[in-house]
Amino acid sequence: MDLEDFHALIVKILSKPHGIYSFFNGLAPDNLFFHGVACQCVKLQLSQLGLDSEFLPCEIQVKDQVWEGIRRKYWHDRDTYYLPKCTWNAQFLATGTPPVEAIVEDARKNKTAADAQQRGESKRQKCA
Repeated sequence: MDLEDFHALIVKILSKPHGIYSFFNGLAPDNLFFHGVACQCVKLQLSQLGLDSEFLPCEIQVKDQVWEGIRRKYWHDRDTYYLPKCTWNAQFLATGTPPVEAIVEDARKNKTAADAQQRGESKRQKCA
């Protein structure tokens, strides 16, 4: 199960309309640019499920000694962690939400189509 599949399950149990969901944001921790891209991808995926997402900046100060003995250090040379905060989209709730199962099924169809397209492009690149 990947994060996108997990998010599809979350919408089934997140209370409406005031539920708040967050997760450990370890997306692309080695590169700030790719971290931002990954956060935007998650934001788009969650919006398809009817959730608004924001990434709240939190100051962190971790001394180098804390990372001793740790194989993979997170947030290289950064002092800000972006905490995800996901809530139900007000417009989504106001328009009468379709059953969660329908939303999840649409998201899965979109993912399957995108995966198939990506595999097709990969095959074309290998043949070129």
